[in-house]
Amino acid sequence: MSASLPEVGSVAPEFTAVGSDGMRVSLRDLLARNAVALFFYPGDDTPGCNRQLSAVRDDLTTFREAGIEPFGVNPASVERHVSYATKFGFGFPLLSDPDRAIAAAYGALKEDGKGIQRSVFGIARDGTIRFAARGAPLPGDVIAALEE
Repeated sequence: MSASLPEVGSVAPEFTAVGSDGMRVSLRDLLARNAVALFFYPGDDTPGCNRQLSAVRDDLTTFREAGIEPFGVNPASVERHVSYATKFGFGFPLLSDPDRAIAAAYGALKEDGKGIQRSVFGIARDGTIRFAARGAPLPGDVIAALEE
């Protein structure tokens, strides 16, 4: 069984990562500007992940109007993320987590310690987790939890 998700209301684990946009970001710096939605997904350019991240892309304006910046997260390299984001026109960064440290901190690793278990988090500007779920919840559910 995989690790449990951090509880809603708990402080979100800090992280630093490089995104497909070439920027190095930290959660602390991101929260200074916006709430954050993290979408942990198993693999670049796979059917389920394409659907999930395309839904985020399609709701990107709604995310941003609500003051939320979404990010995809998985272990793939920045270069692979750039190719994937370009192919599907994702207007949000995909963060590279090659050592799986971010996934581990958020309970998004499978039992084998390598695979990513699809998981989604909404983090308010005060650093608390307001949404945590396995699977591919609707982007609107994440937005609603952060707007409360």
